[in-house]
Amino acid sequence: MQSPLSGAEKRELWGEFADHEEELLDEVQARWGDSAAYEESARRVSQYGRKEWELINAANAQIEIRIAELMDARCSPASEEAMAVAEAQRAHIDRWFYPMDHAFQVLKSALYVDDPRFRAGIEENTRPGAAEWLRDAIVANAARHGQPAMDQETKEG
Repeated sequence: MQSPLSGAEKRELWGEFADHEEELLDEVQARWGDSAAYEESARRVSQYGRKEWELINAANAQIEIRIAELMDARCSPASEEAMAVAEAQRAHIDRWFYPMDHAFQVLKSALYVDDPRFRAGIEENTRPGAAEWLRDAIVANAARHGQPAMDQETKEG
């Protein structure tokens, strides 16, 4: 999963991630390297230059801004507005990294809450509690699209 960006461009566009790129990519490959999602993400990312990463970052920033706005307004994660953010996040991943259906998004949302690095990535530019809020919005959005809620045993398996 290598990018054609220079080291300086990576630091500028990716922030702290660039300083730990090899370590994190090794972990990602060990954890998901045999998956179709990993293979597709590696293929796509290897083609992204500065322009694409600027678009990716800008779209992600808009999602984060909207999460913060909705949380500040005390909007329920099950509201139409929150589910729209969850859908935008799903579409963003699907567009730029790998196919993301609603069931896969629900599974991935557990990482947002359970993995401190994912939590920090979400909450850094939003609010404390945003990881749970987004997960709950994702689950509500998946249910709206006919994806039944998954029980804890299914999530852990």
